[in-house]
Amino acid sequence: MKIVRTRIAPTPSGKLHIGTAHTALFNYLFAKHSGGKFILRIDDTDPNRYKKEFEDDILQSLKWLGLDWDEGPDVGGSYTPYRQSQRMSHYWPYLEKLLKEGKAYNCYCSQTELEEERKKMQEEKKAPKYSGKCRNLTQKQIDEFKMEARKPTVRLKVKGQEVSFVDPARGKVTVDAGNFGDFIIARSDKSALLIVASTIDDIEMKITHTIRGEDYINFVPRQILLFEALGVKPPIFAHLPFVYGPDGSKLSKRHGAVAISDYRAMGFLPEAIFNYLTLLGWSAGGDREIITKDETIKLFTLEKVNTNPHRFNMTKFEWINGEYIRKSQNSNLKTQIFNFYKKEYPEKLVEKTIPLIKERMKKLSDYLPLCEFFFKKPQEHDIDLSSKKVLLKKMQDSLSTMSDWKAEKIGETMQDLAKKEGVKTGEFFMTLRVAITGKKISPPLNESMEILGKEECLDRLKGLL
Repeated sequence: MKIVRTRIAPTPSGKLHIGTAHTALFNYLFAKHSGGKFILRIDDTDPNRYKKEFEDDILQSLKWLGLDWDEGPDVGGSYTPYRQSQRMSHYWPYLEKLLKEGKAYNCYCSQTELEEERKKMQEEKKAPKYSGKCRNLTQKQIDEFKMEARKPTVRLKVKGQEVSFVDPARGKVTVDAGNFGDFIIARSDKSALLIVASTIDDIEMKITHTIRGEDYINFVPRQILLFEALGVKPPIFAHLPFVYGPDGSKLSKRHGAVAISDYRAMGFLPEAIFNYLTLLGWSAGGDREIITKDETIKLFTLEKVNTNPHRFNMTKFEWINGEYIRKSQNSNLKTQIFNFYKKEYPEKLVEKTIPLIKERMKKLSDYLPLCEFFFKKPQEHDIDLSSKKVLLKKMQDSLSTMSDWKAEKIGETMQDLAKKEGVKTGEFFMTLRVAITGKKISPPLNESMEILGKEECLDRLKGLL
């Protein structure tokens, strides 16, 4: 039985886009579900677009998401190299073979001639395609073109036939190849086009399933014709739905963050991103929305891919992330928060505060707005306390007499004072809350004061007198 082999081939012209991560995820899930291999191949053939920092971001983001590859540029494998820029010498022998077998031919048409041909077809209300006039050139014509120093492109001979393939989720797709004619497979400098390079790389790396975005679906008939011309059985082609923005347009920077590293910087957890991206085109069945990586791998099939378009929903994304935060062990969440803020705050103090705010957090970045007052005195206060100095002094005096500085005792002492002074409970504790935290809304006050300590709380009250 043939081992399943899937691949992702990102172009390092930007950070890892959430759409590319979505494609990588589905390739990973299918490979792992099938007991196969997931391969990373870097398409770095365009020096004007390639940047090392983008490649680093792609690799780091994929690893952070837990999409570890079995073969790739950094880990090696049986079909090296895994960089397309290092594979350029692999392609021409295949093209040369097609030329020798008469399955491809040199096309000497100039760009001007091709444009005139296209324009004429459009005027005749025909779908533009190459006429094939260089298919059967005489040697004399070829010699004349060479005398003119024309450098030919290479075109694949396409028969007027139907080309079909079966997408596991979409079913059978059939296209009339006669509609697109003989297409270019190599430029005049003998370099292979991406569709050819990708096909040959897939052949040499024994890729069994090509899983990618639905924008590639129109390339499949051409690729199938290439596979057939090369005498190789094509892989299974599967196409994933686009991830659209909330407004229904293709997800882009105008919708906000689009790179995985951006969401990481916002405080999203890798397992939450993994979970949410899985739901964009696949379902475990029923209404389940929180599903672990291991469960997803166990249940995943391409046949269950939902091909309907999906809109990126930040509200749902944050809810899922919040669910993972609440499911985290406090010790693990402490480490994540500690590392997220680059170890800027005392780890032990972070640990003490987690039980107070865990239920309120949707992202790791929510921690500091809720807990900043634990690490430094408030510089501003949500309400003006200048008229509350008498009450604040009584709070200070009452708290200073306490010997057992515990949340429950703090609450009882302050309740007694509020009753004694005839101040409404809500007004009293709002004054105390703002004095201690600076905010009208904060984590539980008595527990917060216990963590801050008696000396610090008295000092904050004293500073407002």
